[in-house]
Amino acid sequence: MSVLFSGTHQNWVFGCRHVSIICHTLLNGIIMLTILGVGVGILTKLAPNWPELVIAMAFFLIIVVCGVYQISQLIATQLPLEYYHFPLWFKWGILFPPMLTKKSRDKIRAGAHQRAKDLRSRAFKERTVLDPSVILKDKDSFSPIGRLLRVAADNIGKKDHDISQYEARLEKDWYTKTEELKSMTVDVLARYMPRRMADEVHRTLALELKQEQEGCVVIQLMLTKRI
Repeated sequence: MSVLFSGTHQNWVFGCRHVSIICHTLLNGIIMLTILGVGVGILTKLAPNWPELVIAMAFFLIIVVCGVYQISQLIATQLPLEYYHFPLWFKWGILFPPMLTKKSRDKIRAGAHQRAKDLRSRAFKERTVLDPSVILKDKDSFSPIGRLLRVAADNIGKKDHDISQYEARLEKDWYTKTEELKSMTVDVLARYMPRRMADEVHRTLALELKQEQEGCVVIQLMLTKRI
């Protein structure tokens, strides 16, 4: 059903999230009950024979612990965003190894942030491929700096490129208005965005500044003539 409907119904996966959560919970419940059942089975079958019981339980625990460690590390490194948003009971109860040290938790948090940025950029690109007009539709919803960056990217032929990461870098240093960028050189702008885009932004700002200055000169001439 996912293969049939996800291509034509964009909200299909989102609409199935509750069913997916139930299936995921049942799957983990089955795995945990199976492990518990195997342990109980070993205990009941080999209880009178203590040497065999100790060897079997040690072998079983080694397999379980190593398996949980490898799976949890795989998920935490390859899917850090998904692991970061797992419920606490699930992370500490089942996939707990990556949560044991602060260094590992910080690494997961940084990886989750980077994966979120990558997914956002990927979603933007896929959305614009399906509907190129979305760039024009969303342009009015940009901030002043976002609108400037969008226009600059369009002018250099990067209409499908996500400029939100460059806008975020500027906002991180408290640049929220285009007027605050007019005094920047191309080299300074290039610290926040690709060099070619910085050239276009600087050119656009210089053109706006020139137009403003010419407008001020015209106003002054009109005032002097009236006087």
